[in-house]
Order: sequence, then C-alpha cells, then structure tokens
Amino acid sequence: MKTKKLVTAAIVSAIAARSFASGFALYQPSAVSHAMGGALVGKAMDASANFNNPATLTDLTNITVSVGFVTEHPRGRVDARMRGSSYHEYKMDPGLFWLPHVQLAVPLPFDFAFGLGIGADYGLGSKYHKKWLMDWSATETTIEGLVINPNLAYKITDKWSVGAGLRWLFFDFEQYSYPQVPMNGVELARFKNHITGDNDFKDFGWQIGTKYDITDTFSVGVVYKSEIDVKVRGRSRNRVVRENNAGIRQLATAKTYQTMMESGYTPAQIAMIPAAVKERYISTADATIRSSVSSEARKRTGRGGCDLSLPQSIAGGFNWDVYPTWHIGAMVSWTQWGEFGNLYFDLPPDGKEGDRDIKMDWRDTWRFSIGSCWDFAEDWRWMVSYTYDMDSTRSTQQSVMLPPANRHILGTGFTWNCWGGFELALSYACIFMDGRDMHMDDALGNTYDLETDWGFCHAGGFSVTYRF
Repeated sequence: MKTKKLVTAAIVSAIAARSFASGFALYQPSAVSHAMGGALVGKAMDASANFNNPATLTDLTNITVSVGFVTEHPRGRVDARMRGSSYHEYKMDPGLFWLPHVQLAVPLPFDFAFGLGIGADYGLGSKYHKKWLMDWSATETTIEGLVINPNLAYKITDKWSVGAGLRWLFFDFEQYSYPQVPMNGVELARFKNHITGDNDFKDFGWQIGTKYDITDTFSVGVVYKSEIDVKVRGRSRNRVVRENNAGIRQLATAKTYQTMMESGYTPAQIAMIPAAVKERYISTADATIRSSVSSEARKRTGRGGCDLSLPQSIAGGFNWDVYPTWHIGAMVSWTQWGEFGNLYFDLPPDGKEGDRDIKMDWRDTWRFSIGSCWDFAEDWRWMVSYTYDMDSTRSTQQSVMLPPANRHILGTGFTWNCWGGFELALSYACIFMDGRDMHMDDALGNTYDLETDWGFCHAGGFSVTYRF
C-alpha cells in the first residue's frame, strides 16, 4: 500500500462531500454532461469531451467553446454519540458552492482534434457547529481541486478514434478543528487548529481514451485517468481556547500526591499536612500543567508537508441514437479509493513522516449512470439521467472524512439553440444519500458512533456554448 501523508492530523475531518460524490471526485464538466449523468463516454455532445473521453473530441466538427458553472448546495443530518450514551442530532450546511468550467474543442487538419478543459475535478465542503460532539475531528473544511486538461485526439479510421491529455492539478485545502489535549487519560484542554495548504500548481496526471463506432448509430468508449501524486505544503496554527479546569485540577492533585510519595512521605504523613499547604502545592502543579499546554500549542504551530495520491480510475460506456430524435447513453466507472489504507502525517515541530497514523481503510468504488435525451423541437433538447454512486467509506475507519452513505442522483436539463451558433444549457440534479453508520475513537480512547441520518443536495448548472 502506498504511503500517503497530509499536512496535519486535522485534515482527517467530518466532511460532507461537496457534491456527495464517491471519495471526493466531482463530475460536472458542463451543464449538458451534468444533466446526462456523465453518460457521454461513447459520444460527444459538447466540449466536455475533454473530461468524459478525449477520444470523442473528433465528433465535434466545429470549433466549440463552452463556459459556465455548476452550483452545489449540500445539506445533511448526522447522528453522533459517545458509545454508551444517547445519540445527538447535528445538521450539516456548508453553504452554496460555485464550480466553474471552461471547455474548448478545435478540429485540426489530418483528422486531429485539440481540446482544453478547465474545471473543478475534486472538492469537499463541510460546516458543523463549533461545539458539536466530534469537534475534535473538524468543524469546517474546504478542499478544492482545479484541473487544467489539454488533450489531443486522432481519428485513426472513420470508426475508430483515440485521445490523450495531461491533467494539471491545483489542490488547496483549509480546515478548522478543536483537537483534544490528553494526558494520563484526562482531557486537559482543547486547541483551536487552523490549517491551510496547497500544492503550488506543480502536480500532473494524464488520461487516455478510445472510441469506436460499432454502427452509424451505436458507439462505445473507454477512458483511463491516472493517479496524481500531490505534494502539499502548508501551515498549522494552534492556540488554547478551552481549558478543562476539573481535569487539570484532577491531574494536578494526582501529580502532587505522587511527588510527595516519591519524596518519602507515607499516606499517613500526607494526611497530616495542612490543607492550605497541600493547596499551594496543587496550585503550583496546576499552573505548571497550564503552562505546558500553552507551550504544546506553540510547538504544534508551524509548517508541514505531505504527499497525497489521488486514485486512478477507468470508465466505459456506450451511446446509442435509437431514433434521429432520441438518444441514450450509459456509463460505468471504477475508482481505486482502496489506496486509502492509512494516512501518515508530518506534524510540527519536527515534521517527521508518520507522526500520526490514521486508519482510513476506504474501498474501491463503482459509479453507474444512464442518461437519455429527446430532441422534442427543432432547437430544443430535453435530458434526464439516473446515477448510483457507491460509498467509499467503511464502518471501521478512524476518520469521518466522508459521511458514510451511498448516493442516488436524479438529473435533468434542457438545451436551446437560441441564435446562430449559440446554445444555452440548463441542468438540475437532486442527490439523495442512503445512510450508513461507522465508529471511531478519539485521543482519549472513547468510542464514537456516527450515522448519516439524512443527506440531500441541490445542484444546478448553466453553460453557454458557441459553435463557430
């Protein structure tokens, strides 16, 4: 299993997937592709071929430019408890996100085609109450992965095309959490941890695809996207925001009595010491512990680094023109999220590999989509789709990086050839989360149960396309 590291332990967090996609991959390269559920591996309908399958760029006979965005508003509800107690209900609403896309396709001489895609291929976003039960893991997290994707395609024969390209990634994250400060099984305080980091736009992957027209109306395609090794550099900032006075007092008292015993005092002699004298010793120990906690916060503030591997994937599908006005497509994809076995962290102050080891134990995921479109008028097209997106998490993982749930996505949309070469596209999808449960432990060894009680996301898209 390949080693993976993140900037700090706080990246292991309670995160609601920005689009509730498997892992934290996104699938919205254009409003048209969004409405079709990505079932465009065998045929291009617009320049989102850059993302769906670069080989299908040869389907586009005109210079095509698409610009637009997809909005995401994920919401949800999770139930959490410390093992042995009652469940508490918590809402998730990280707000509205805007995922832009720019797609270009250019036919070239000698049966070549060039494409350039820019869009958000990865993303997460969550926001919980600052004092929710598992705030030691995270309260607010944002992860963004923007990909610039140049491609070149070639039509080998009238029926067979191939395409390939680079995937140039910008990866950025920010997170807030309140990690515990344990000592001898007692929580002494909470830090407020704020981390930021990015990869300086230095990391690349690649993709390759092929497409074959079995008949004039039925085509199939396959596309492979490579793993991307992401090298992140960032900073972790900590400060003490909550002191557990009872816990500190308990530990100070225990340390005072331990020191007296080590100095030769018997229990009977300790009992004879005046209370005021013992209180002075306990107060001194109390102040020492508080100073140690503050010193620990300063030591844990600093720079860190990480290597994170975004997994490889492969997708295949077909597109069929059943009638001149009715078209259907299907797609199935596999993503190797099982590479997330453990996360090994580099933490301040020393930044050594493996400062903390978090069990992820994700599993490989499958995604199934079927879409259909109907040219119901001369300049109008209506699209509908259904997608099943498999959950990548397991109940045994020691992180709530994703709420445990499979996803069912219903999508629809319209295109309108409004004037000349201009086309407007609108899409909408509603995403339902099929809840599952998991459990994990905190720094004190307490076990927590987490269950996705309800999850839903509105996703709307808009694209403007011009065909020269």
